[in-house]
Amino acid sequence: MSQSLSILRYGMILLPAIAAIYLNPLEHYGEYMVYVLLFLAIAVLSRYLPGEASLKAALLLEIALSWWLCRNYGFMMAFLSVSSLCAYLPLFTRTYGWSLAALHLVLINHALMDSEPLIRTSANFLFVLVLVSVSLILEGMRKQEHTLRLYDELKQDHYRQDEAGKRLLHFAHQVESAAQTAERTRISRQLHDDIGHRLIRVKMMTEAAIQVTPGDPAKGMEMLHQIRDQLSQSMEEMRAAVKRVNPRRSLSDDYALDRLLEETEKETGIDTNLRLQGLPYPLYPSQHVVLYRNAKEAITNAIRHGGASQVNIVIHYGEEHVRMEVSNNGETGDHAASSSSPMEQGMGIRGMRERTELIGGLLEIRRTPVFTVITQLPVYRTTDMV
Repeated sequence: MSQSLSILRYGMILLPAIAAIYLNPLEHYGEYMVYVLLFLAIAVLSRYLPGEASLKAALLLEIALSWWLCRNYGFMMAFLSVSSLCAYLPLFTRTYGWSLAALHLVLINHALMDSEPLIRTSANFLFVLVLVSVSLILEGMRKQEHTLRLYDELKQDHYRQDEAGKRLLHFAHQVESAAQTAERTRISRQLHDDIGHRLIRVKMMTEAAIQVTPGDPAKGMEMLHQIRDQLSQSMEEMRAAVKRVNPRRSLSDDYALDRLLEETEKETGIDTNLRLQGLPYPLYPSQHVVLYRNAKEAITNAIRHGGASQVNIVIHYGEEHVRMEVSNNGETGDHAASSSSPMEQGMGIRGMRERTELIGGLLEIRRTPVFTVITQLPVYRTTDMV
């Protein structure tokens, strides 16, 4: 029983019991106080009785005693009787509580059957008023408990979502770290295979130049110029490899399309353009890698095979997918009409398609009005993505 119901219950016991002393002439005040204190003791002890059976017995005893008090001491004892509503309505089910309330009302009417009609009517009105009031209080308490329970569940869901977001972010960092590790492995292999072999070739050409120069200075100078060119190319490759292996750069920096276009325009002199459509949102590291690789492959093919002088990239951020279109003004050639043509093999389209399908995307080749490579990737995000 809540504190508000306890105050109401004990107030309806003590105040009417005291008022009855002044309103009704009593012959034996001591006997009256004993019965009132007995009723109060039962009301207090019923809160601490173990088990439902003993509690029901105490409440039935309380109702029976209140019936006797009403019958012997009049209308004011109806307040004591009605106070029992505050005890058994919160403790039992609605069906049992209302059944007990009906029996309770019958007993009150039986106890006051010899009283005036106004007294009986007032007692019934008092009973109904208290019954409705207690029911409303209980309904408010149930709604409050339901609200608190929903709040606790919402708070737990928030904690679970926050934890899932942290795990997802940690997984994304792991994927990014794995991608960086794979890239560093590839770069180290490139340093060993390409630059290392080139330096070996330069060493051999240097030894040959030392042997040739005394007898044929012109031939020796030609070989020295070749050595210089080889060293320049090795330095450029070394500089690019060191720049990409920089650990302070994130995966989104390493696979940034704007930087790719900037470097392409600086190295080749062709015109490049990047345009975004829709509201950009974060992508997974695997999506960053696929878009970057496909764009780089498409640009390389446009320059090497199509002789393009202009490359345009359009990225559309949709609700269910992100789509990248890489188009160029180069020549497509009649031999590119079939998907099984040498162009499909030589231009790396098969590699782009396998890379895209690996994460559930689609690759489309459009040859009119301009040659366009379309990469479409599904996105898995909520309204507030971490």
